[in-house]
This record gives sequence, structure tokens and C-alpha cells, in this order.
Amino acid sequence: MPKSVVATCSSHSFKAFLATDRDRLHIQPPDMIEYNDRIFHSLVDRGQALRLEDMSFDSCTFFNCSISRTKERDRRSTVRNVRLRNCEANACNVGPAILEDIEIDGLSTGDLLIIWAATFKHVTLRGDIGKIKINQQAHFVDRTAAVQQPFDDDRVKLYGSIDWALDISRARFAGFDARGIPARLFRIDPESQAVVTRARALQEGWREALSPSNTLWPFMIRQLLAAGDEDVVLVTPLNAPKQRRDDLLHGLQELRRLGVAEPA
Repeated sequence: MPKSVVATCSSHSFKAFLATDRDRLHIQPPDMIEYNDRIFHSLVDRGQALRLEDMSFDSCTFFNCSISRTKERDRRSTVRNVRLRNCEANACNVGPAILEDIEIDGLSTGDLLIIWAATFKHVTLRGDIGKIKINQQAHFVDRTAAVQQPFDDDRVKLYGSIDWALDISRARFAGFDARGIPARLFRIDPESQAVVTRARALQEGWREALSPSNTLWPFMIRQLLAAGDEDVVLVTPLNAPKQRRDDLLHGLQELRRLGVAEPA
């Protein structure tokens, strides 16, 4: 059975869609609204401070959708108690949303899903996941302190008060890079994922001892040092082609043997 298209208008807002759909289905919060085999096309949230809660998506496709596109902290949207299973997100992006109690089991991302300065609390990614990049910056162009500092302040406050942010221990990524989330708040797979701290990265001699083919991990460690972060989680892309996956696994093991990556 082909998927049905839920929204097609490029100016269609998430706010209007959510209100209309709950009324149509006679569903009231906190009951879970469920979507199966649907296509969501060009749904846009431009700083509407939405609350997307108690929703389940199974085998759905999101195309050209965005949420929480804002430079203002008080206009962020909140996504809470949401489940996605075997979904696709193509040409989509996530702004500085507040993400809590979310489970994603299988997500195709097309080229790359970029997440801008969202905060994470009890978010789980598992199964086959595409390429995800989590940026610390709130806006893709405006990097001024007036815009960025309020988001930084909230992020530091949140991450100082929670037990964990992001569980990626059972995820098989095609690619993953995250900035702005302390490594202690990740739940990771010790076989294919590792933590590098600034102190270990600044040790002398390990770069000279690396195999010539081990190039990606040193590059990511240089990014850690340049950004001023205290640590970074290195994630082997288990969903990448076999040769690349195996090479990166071996490179990560080498970093452990040299005492650069934890657990050593």
C-alpha cells in the first residue's frame, strides 16, 4: 500500500497541522497519536515554540521538514515522548529544539541530518541510522554572542543536572559527529565507540605512532582541540561500507592501545 501524503504546502506550519490533526482524530493529550506509512512534506516550524508530545511514527517519511528554526531561546520548540521506527528524514533539519524522552529505532537521513544546538535528555538512537551531525551553534550563519550565549547557558545548566542525554550504544550509524554534549552524558558501545579527553589528546608522541591509514580519528581529535571542548565521543560508522567500517574500527583500537581513547 502506498504511503499517504499528510502535508504538501511549503508554507504549512507544524502548529496548524498538529491542531488540525488532533481535532480530526478526536485525540486529546496525553493520549498517543500514531502515524503509520505517512509522508510529511514541507512542514516548517519557524520559532513557533511548539510542544510536540505523545506521538508515534512508524515507517513514515519526512521530506523538506524543519523544526524549531529560531535564533531566539524563548521560541524553541519542545519534542517530548515521541517514538520513531523505520522512518526517513530527507532534506530535513532540526534547530535548537528541546528533545526529551525520545526513541528512534531506524532512521534513514539521505545525505546528512544536521541538528543545531538542540538539547538532549533521555534520547535513544538504535538500529540502522544515517548520517547525523549535532552542532553546538544555534544558527548556521549568525554566530554572534547575542544569539549563541543564551543557548549555551541553557545547555550548560541542563547538562549539569541530568543523568544522561543520549544513548547511542545500539545504533549503527552511517556517520555521527556531536559537539556540545559532555561525553559523560552519552551511553556508548565500548567496542565501536570511545571517548577522547582533551588531556589525553594533548599527550605527546601518539600521532607519530599511528598507522599511516589512521587519518579520520586524528582529524576529529584536532577538531576537539580547536573547538575548546573537554572531550569528544568517537563513533565508528557501523552502517558504512564494510572496508571503511573495518578500517575505522582498527583505527579506534589503535587509539586505545596508545592510551588516547577511553576505555583503554
